[in-house]
Amino acid sequence: MAAPEDIDDRIENRLLSHGIYVTGLTHGEETLVVTYETVHATDGVPHRDIGRVLNLLRDLREEGWDPVDVDGTVTDLDGDRLGTWHADAEWFHELATGEVTETEFSQRVLGTIEEA
Repeated sequence: MAAPEDIDDRIENRLLSHGIYVTGLTHGEETLVVTYETVHATDGVPHRDIGRVLNLLRDLREEGWDPVDVDGTVTDLDGDRLGTWHADAEWFHELATGEVTETEFSQRVLGTIEEA
């Protein structure tokens, strides 16, 4: 099944409702690069925002999105870089098949955070 044609709009609209403003979205064959501003900026990359992005992508997987590696870059509303994070495509597959738990999946992603 193919990913929804309006995937970019759906990502942007759903995240916007959580105070996450997508400023860049690039699809490659093996990587999705998401750059976003967050209203939740305090000290570093807000973990809750990463969870919202990943949960959205997991929902889209059920609609045909085939997971790829995801690279996230986070800024505050002034455009100051807070940091980056990463999720491997394989981790999405392992989560879907029950090879890893949601907690293990989250810990893997949070372990990739590089604060600015």
